[in-house]
Amino acid sequence: MHPSVTELEVAGLLQTHYFPFEQRNRRVRIIVPGSGATYEQGNLSWKEVVGTWDDLEPSPAFSNILKIVRGHKVDAQHLDSAYKSGCTVFLTSDKTDIWSNRSELLEQIGLHILHVPSEIDRLADLARLIESPFKT
Repeated sequence: MHPSVTELEVAGLLQTHYFPFEQRNRRVRIIVPGSGATYEQGNLSWKEVVGTWDDLEPSPAFSNILKIVRGHKVDAQHLDSAYKSGCTVFLTSDKTDIWSNRSELLEQIGLHILHVPSEIDRLADLARLIESPFKT
């Protein structure tokens, strides 16, 4: 996690969330149910698993998200997990399948896609515009 994101979270301007499909990030403490996640993808102990198996079901938007990101399943799972959890911003270092399709993803599922680290200033601006902390 970029230090500027941590600073915004400490200031109470945003809350970071994720599902550890590919790796653990100990700096992000709030784990959300993963979209279509398998136990192997979770990188979690049973104690850390959030919700029930039903909560792991993909949303109705998943197939459309998968098309937008050109069949990259884990990218679609990350995006759908954020969508299902009510996140408003999605941070990524992936400029190919996710960030390059940010306009269509915003239109289809309402997620603002920002590239880290190049759009940290935009994230800070968004965080300051919204009165309550938003989920990323």
